[in-house]
Amino acid sequence: MNFLFVDSCQNQLFVLLYNDGKYFVKTSNGNKKHNSVLLPSIDQLLAESGLTISEIQNIACVVGPGSFTGIRLGVTTCNGLAFATGANRIAINTFESLAYNNTNHILIALDCRHGNYYAGEYNCGSEISLINCTEQFLQDCDFEVIRWNGERDVEQIIACVLNKIENKDFVDMFSPLYLKKSQAEREIE
Repeated sequence: MNFLFVDSCQNQLFVLLYNDGKYFVKTSNGNKKHNSVLLPSIDQLLAESGLTISEIQNIACVVGPGSFTGIRLGVTTCNGLAFATGANRIAINTFESLAYNNTNHILIALDCRHGNYYAGEYNCGSEISLINCTEQFLQDCDFEVIRWNGERDVEQIIACVLNKIENKDFVDMFSPLYLKKSQAEREIE
């Protein structure tokens, strides 16, 4: 069993290729250049693993929240690859792998600037809600708040994706997950 995992929603591009217990990771900093490094990163991981793109059985894509451009890049690229290869599509939100197997009631928050945060509330690893909130909301929260700094736990990601594969938690098409309107939409209003 194998899968390709792509997260282009954050400042650091993160691409992981898992193949029968072995994994290969490629990262690149700077969300302004994800477009130019995503496909070469995937090619590099395929070369390292000895797989071809047509052998990829599952593609997992972080669909948001995060950078609007990064979300669109990941969703579009992964949809194209899945269409071309016939791979299963696995949609993952930004917080899902962080909350996987967590036994507490938590809120994972990601700073999206200007005093706003994207956040995911989870209880015992199950998603309760995804919200756009303020610093004050985080301070008033009556359960554990984890301010995510972008670090990833490869083992958690692998376990989360493998669980989704085992449960056949597939989607027909990757769709962007936005928790707020884009700057252009807000300016029009």
